[in-house]
Formats: sequence, structure tokens, C-alpha cells
Amino acid sequence: MKRILGLLLLGGFFALIQTVLWPRLFGWQARPDLILVLVVYVGLTESLLGGGLLVLLFGAGLDALAGTNPGLHMVVLLLVFDLVRFFVGRFNAENATLLLFMVACGTLVDAVLLLFFASFADPGLLGWEVVRQLAPQLLLNLVSAWLLLRLAPWLQRRLVPMAELPGLNRLDRHHGT
Repeated sequence: MKRILGLLLLGGFFALIQTVLWPRLFGWQARPDLILVLVVYVGLTESLLGGGLLVLLFGAGLDALAGTNPGLHMVVLLLVFDLVRFFVGRFNAENATLLLFMVACGTLVDAVLLLFFASFADPGLLGWEVVRQLAPQLLLNLVSAWLLLRLAPWLQRRLVPMAELPGLNRLDRHHGT
């Protein structure tokens, strides 16, 4: 229960960073999609039911903060989560390279799904923005995921030493010592 609550709080924090703080601090159109990175992490570590409910809440929160088409992010993030869950049984989920690969694939799938679903609501306008920002978005998502991989074990040791972050145990260089 603590882990689910922690992921919810982290999702809210990430949503605020990517929708409120990032544009004010940097002013760039392209920004890291931290919620997408968290959805990939949840897809690699959580069960289908619990993770699916978390992702629905993440999408609803993102739609409430920055969505112009209600439900769009909720559906897209849930489909990305389902895709990650489909592949998680076939790979070692505690592999850092897999998380980066899945973030890259998730970014591409997210862009394709946004183009597809947004074409029904607002043809043309959103599509051009998604295509124009795809390369910087991919780079920023990969850098964000890499930074989170480096910071998560360190933060876990400092803030909650007795708890374990699922899926990140072996990513820490101190694992097994």
C-alpha cells in the first residue's frame, strides 16, 4: 500500500514538473514526459490490475492539468502500459537497458497514438506539434529515464533505507555486497 501511495505522489509530482515547472523554467515546447517514464516503470514492476488503475489515475491527472481533449492521455497511457505489460514477461524486468529501451518505444507509441486519437478531436494542429517535437521528446525522455535510474537507488538508500524499490534492486552497484 505504501508503494502505491508513493507512486501516486510521485506521479503527481512528475505531472506538476512537466506541466507547470518545466515550461516556466525553460520555456521550451519540448519537455520530458516524466509521466510516460513512470508508466513504463509501473508497467515493468506492478501487476496488471494495480498498475492499470495507477496509470488511469496518472492519465486523468495529466488530462486535468494540461489536457485539452479529456481522456486522451488516459487512454494513450493505458495503451502504453498494456504494451509494456505484454513484453515484460519476455524480458528481464530488472535490466536498466530494458527500461531505457521501453521508454524509447513508449515515446514512439505515445506519439503515434496521440496522432491517431487527436485526429478525431483536432485534426492538423496537434499532429504537427507531435511530429515536430518527436526527436527532442525522445531525447529528453531517455535522459530523464537515465537520470531517474541513477538517482532512484541513491534516494532510496537515503530516504527509505529499509524499503525496496521494485525492479531497481540490481540496478544499484551496491546490490549483493
